[in-house]
Amino acid sequence: MDTEFLTQCLSWPAFPFTFLLGLVMVYWLMVIFGGGIDMIDLDLDMDVDMDADVSGSLADWGMMGVKWFNLGDVPLMLWMSILALTSWLVTMTFDKDMAAASNWQIVGVILRNLGIGLFAAKVVTQPLKGKLKHKEPHPPKEMLGMRCTVKTGELTPEFGQIECPIEDGAPLYLNARTAEGTIPRGAVVEIIEYHPDSRLYYVRGVDA
Repeated sequence: MDTEFLTQCLSWPAFPFTFLLGLVMVYWLMVIFGGGIDMIDLDLDMDVDMDADVSGSLADWGMMGVKWFNLGDVPLMLWMSILALTSWLVTMTFDKDMAAASNWQIVGVILRNLGIGLFAAKVVTQPLKGKLKHKEPHPPKEMLGMRCTVKTGELTPEFGQIECPIEDGAPLYLNARTAEGTIPRGAVVEIIEYHPDSRLYYVRGVDA
């Protein structure tokens, strides 16, 4: 019985879903025993340059389809787990005896069961939509206006680091620069700007 089950798992049309399910199982085992692996989220911010209006419309429709399936609104690996498990269970239950099936029949079964898995992933994740997305704990926008302390020997337009107190947590150490001039160690500064390209905070000196 075990041999028959393993043979079915590694035969078409079950094999691609067995492989996908194996990947997500390995991931969850790494999460459980690794401890330091974060949930993987799918970022749907795609920078695509479309010259033609038709191409732009097709891209918009494609993004609408992706969003409809809740991709980007729930953790990717949770979504993939539901897809893989559903497609695998359907294949293993209803498509056992396909040794004599043609290639086109096998492709049809795979596409059908993939569609069932996609629909299941949509239905199961719908109540979780937007509730499990990773939120950056201290986004740069919230750091603007915060007062911090210079931690390096000095803070200049080319070099420096600041320490920012965080309520209910360890202080943040941020790479910072001045627009001009030098600020000595221990001085209080205020964050006035953030440059995402360089990931640098710009500050100005204030009275302590």
